[in-house]
Parts: sequence; structure tokens; C-alpha cells
Amino acid sequence: MAKIGEFVTVIDVGTYNVKAAVGERVSDGYKILGYSIVKSNGFSSDGIVDAVGLRASIGEALGELQSQLLKKNFNGDLIITISSNVFSMEYKKVEKTFAGERREIVKEGHVRDIFSSLMKEESVVDVLPVKYKLDDGRTVVNPVSMSTQKLIAEILTVKIEKQFQDELLNLLSGYDFSTVTISHPGILAAEGVLNESEKDRGILCIDMGYSATKVTAYTNGVPVGFYFVPLGVNSVIKDVAKVFKVSYTEAERLIFYHSNLDYESISEDVMVETTDFDNKTKKEIKQRSLSLTAYARAREILSISRRSAAKLLNNPSFSPVGVVITGGGAAIPNISKIGSSVFNITCRIGTYASSNNVIASGAEDIISSPVYATLFGAFVHRYRYAFIEGKNFKNAGFSKVMASEMEESGDANDGVLKKVWEFLKKLV
Repeated sequence: MAKIGEFVTVIDVGTYNVKAAVGERVSDGYKILGYSIVKSNGFSSDGIVDAVGLRASIGEALGELQSQLLKKNFNGDLIITISSNVFSMEYKKVEKTFAGERREIVKEGHVRDIFSSLMKEESVVDVLPVKYKLDDGRTVVNPVSMSTQKLIAEILTVKIEKQFQDELLNLLSGYDFSTVTISHPGILAAEGVLNESEKDRGILCIDMGYSATKVTAYTNGVPVGFYFVPLGVNSVIKDVAKVFKVSYTEAERLIFYHSNLDYESISEDVMVETTDFDNKTKKEIKQRSLSLTAYARAREILSISRRSAAKLLNNPSFSPVGVVITGGGAAIPNISKIGSSVFNITCRIGTYASSNNVIASGAEDIISSPVYATLFGAFVHRYRYAFIEGKNFKNAGFSKVMASEMEESGDANDGVLKKVWEFLKKLV
């Protein structure tokens, strides 16, 4: 059970950056005490390609958090997620029969025992209660204090490939967190931007990241489908860079600050100044052409997302009230208009501010940014399911391992390893 004053750290690993936040449990939720965002190294659309580099990025993100907290120690529980197609969701029914003929009152311990039994399964990293059924046929959302002889729990289990689970946990070796919960990236993003009415009535949450897009479908308050699309904002950036012969950094700037995916509203005479990649000279390009280039790829990504969710969308029992786009791609001007056109339903940009949730506080400067949706969603998830314990994580003495590696490499005074060591000396 969550207690007032407990610390929860969140790490969101993406291919473009690593985001982290630390929150303290208060009476009505979590107060975010600090957050950080750093460049991600060692992780690509193919998975972890450089464990040392990614470990350095995580260390840097946590180091920035520690500097914001001054002398406070935040080694409580950890929630971590990663933008990779290694997660799956499965619904399970678990039956608990009480001994004897007399009906018993369901206690919190009985419910926790059910969740604990599922968490013991090797590949299961998270569980979410859906509903419960008592022996008299009644369906309830919370069976505690009700009498029954038999309790049937419908539970959503989140699984991760065992090899990837081990690789991910190895990145955290040496950090003194009490428990680690590996959470589904689509669920966390959705929890951060959706309101309860949308989740109950039916909604599609599209988290458009740098190299992948995650589509999570909700109805009756719980996830009912997840789709991973291996295309993201980097595809838009590459197209703009190639067409207009600019660097990736400049293409990114052009997309987010000068494009408008409602390209038909832009006059042919409007020009945007940029720098040629080859000769480094200034030049002008048409804003309409820039916007049309970005539009083409963004529409393709959303169209593929729609085709991925086609089975749900063609199911009469799933009739979503709209689409919510979040993540870095949601910051592309007027992308919601494309979403509305592709899905033929209402589309809005998803941020924590627009979710109407009041569980997380203390980070007002980023509350309206879709980039941080997953961080906020992790605190919402934790608040709602704090009674479900994460898996115990044993300290593997990472600092000693790293010291040995650095001595053998001969590069202890150079590059990434030196940065890792400096951060970890402060943290562990």
C-alpha cells in the first residue's frame, strides 16, 4: 500500500530521449519534485544496441533529478517503461474459493493474494483489475467487504519478453530501489492524457514517438487492444531533410516551428528561411511545400495506425468517441486535423492538463506538453494500483561491476564510461 511520504521514480526510455521524474506521495496523489530529459544513447528501433551508452543516459537523467532534490534521497519504488515492441496484454480469470460452506467477507488481503499469484509468473510485469464476479452472479468493480463463497477476478496482465526484461533490469543494477514495476508504454501514455469518460465510452490513444507509434484502445475503463507501428516522427524528419537538403536538426526545427499540416490554408507566397546542408548557405523554401511534405508522412503513419486497429474499429461493440494524439508527434502543428480526417471521428491533442486528472501536481510548466504524457501517466497508474506490489529488485552491485569494466577497458578517463562513473558515485 502506498504511504504518505513515499517516493516513486519514473523512467521513460525512448529512442530520442530518456525522461525521468520523481514524486512524493501526498494525501490526494503525488507531488512531482523534479523531472529531467536527456538525449538517449544506445537504444534504437532495433532495441538496446549499446547497454553502456543507454545506462549512461539513464544515469544522467537520474543525476539531474538528484541535483534538483538537493539532499533528499529518493530511493523508493521505480516505474520504468521503454518504447519497444516487446510488450503484450492478456486477459485472465482467477478464481478464489473460500473454505467451508459459510460465506466470507472479502478482505483486501484476499484481493492482493490474487494479484501476487499472477505477478509471480516470470513474464508478467504488471496487472490491472478489470472486474470481479461474486458467487451469486453479481459483477462488481470492488469486492472488498462483500460476502461470497467464490470470487472470480478478471484481470489484465501485461507481459514482456524475458530476454528484454533481463536486459532492462540490468540497466538498473546498483540502484537501491525497493521494487521495480515495468509498465506498458501505451497504457501509461493513455493514463496520462485520457479522462474517465473517454475510457468508459471508448477511445483510441495514439502515442506518436520518435521512431514508433503506439495505439492503445480503451472501453469500459480498461485497455482492450494495443498496436505497435514502427514509424514515428523521425520518418517525417528524414523526408523533410531529404526533400529540402537540410540537416536532421534543421528539418526538426522546420517541422515543429514552421510547418502547418493544414497545408491548403497556406499561400504559395509564404517563404521560410533555412540553411542548405551541403554549402551551409541561407536559402528560402515554400512553407506550403514544407507542410505538404510533412503532411504526407504524418498521414501515412496515422493511416497505418488506423489499419492496425481496423478489427476493433469494425467491431460494433467498440464505437470510440474519438482519437487522442499524444507524444512528441502531437506537437506538429495541426496534426489533430489529419487524425480527424483519417479516423473520421473527433481528434484532440492529449496532455495531462487536458485529461482533467488532479492526481499529479508540482510540474505546472510541463503539464500542457504532450511530450511528458507517459511520466504523468505513470503517477496516475501508481496512484490507482498502488495496492499491487511491483517485483522485488535485488541490488546487483553495478558500481563494482562498472569499476572493473573501466579498469579493463583502459578508458576510465574518457567518454561515456567516465560520465557513467561520475553519476553513479553520486547515486549509489
